[in-house]
Amino acid sequence: MNSNSQKETLEKRPKMNRNIVAALGGVVLEAYNNTLYGYFAVILAPLFFHEEMGISPITGSFLAFAAGYLGRPFGGILFGYLGDRFGRKTSLTISSLLTSVPIFTIGILPDYSSAGLLAPILLVICRLLQGIAIGGDYTGALIYVAEQRGIKKKSLITCILTSIGFFGASFGVIVSLFFSTSIIFSGSWRYSFISAALIGLYIAYLRSQMDESQSYTQLKEENNLEQNPMLASFKKDKKKLFACCILGGANFVPVYLATIYINLDWRELLSFSTEGILVNNLSMFLLGGLLILLASPIIARFGEIKIMKICMLWFLIPALPIYIWAYQNLSIASLTVIQIYLIFGNAFQVAALSCVLPKLFPPNRRYSGVGFSYALGTALLGGTTPLIASWTVKISSLLWAPAFFLFALAVLYGVAIKIIEKPAKEIIG
Repeated sequence: MNSNSQKETLEKRPKMNRNIVAALGGVVLEAYNNTLYGYFAVILAPLFFHEEMGISPITGSFLAFAAGYLGRPFGGILFGYLGDRFGRKTSLTISSLLTSVPIFTIGILPDYSSAGLLAPILLVICRLLQGIAIGGDYTGALIYVAEQRGIKKKSLITCILTSIGFFGASFGVIVSLFFSTSIIFSGSWRYSFISAALIGLYIAYLRSQMDESQSYTQLKEENNLEQNPMLASFKKDKKKLFACCILGGANFVPVYLATIYINLDWRELLSFSTEGILVNNLSMFLLGGLLILLASPIIARFGEIKIMKICMLWFLIPALPIYIWAYQNLSIASLTVIQIYLIFGNAFQVAALSCVLPKLFPPNRRYSGVGFSYALGTALLGGTTPLIASWTVKISSLLWAPAFFLFALAVLYGVAIKIIEKPAKEIIG
């Protein structure tokens, strides 16, 4: 390399680093906000919902939580279209900007005592809009990083992006733990949402300063953009859309079983306090983030598909024995074993999939294909994980019944891997 080329490379590197940081910022904000509401759901329940509405306050609060997932597929379509037609940078910037609006609004919403039925309606609308706004953010950030040329160890950067989601969730738990203590004055939870909105505006500014991805720029210069990328994907990528939907849901099921769902057992079977549960979940999120980083060199050595196949077997074979043993020998240690088992497999699965997703669709419909199908899987499987797990226990009267759900998901996961195995070997365009 001559001196001019070296100088040019050195000049581009800081800008590229700023691009990556801006892309990562939205992923942190998404995980932080989702975790924040999840753990504040108990605090918000009596403030925004009342028994006279016909449902319990906690049920109403969890329905509002689910509304965020319901909105994600619509966000996947919207921001997928923007990303494929007007650029990855444009889509990511607007996503961060729009995310700040419902988050800020939640922070200033009047409660049920002040606004009556309007309060829970507005809360649900805010959660729905929040879900739409972040529907294509994570997958958009993955695509943007994958399309950056000249990055060495791209799998490491991708794994860092994915692990940041876990660390963002960890930050949400820390904030939840802080605001759940009795020393904090009533209503102080509002400041966590307002501050998150301000952070979202700053991330939107950072993203507005990013360079456009080279792949999109090339498509635009060659006049090779799809007029309707989502429709084109439905026509040409049906099997891959189905597979990506399954994979998107599979990314969330183990971690939600290991945190949100199992929290009921910590509380009801082992009498853990709210603070104890939050500390436990914090350790699981931190463990997951670290394992994703450790997965990077292993993925680089053996390939994403091989790691995904191992993860499929990890959840297919030992799930029943581990769950049966844990609940027949119920203790802090046995439930912790289940959590570590789930988080360990999930971390490697998530890390491998994050490297695969951008390879599945052609560049001119990549954002739409990945964004919609991944978000749909998140809504159908990820967001319903606690509900499905509770249902399996109810109909079977077996505490270890969620293992059946995990087993069935592993089978679907294997089918999805078979569908994407060949496309995943393609080179990013």
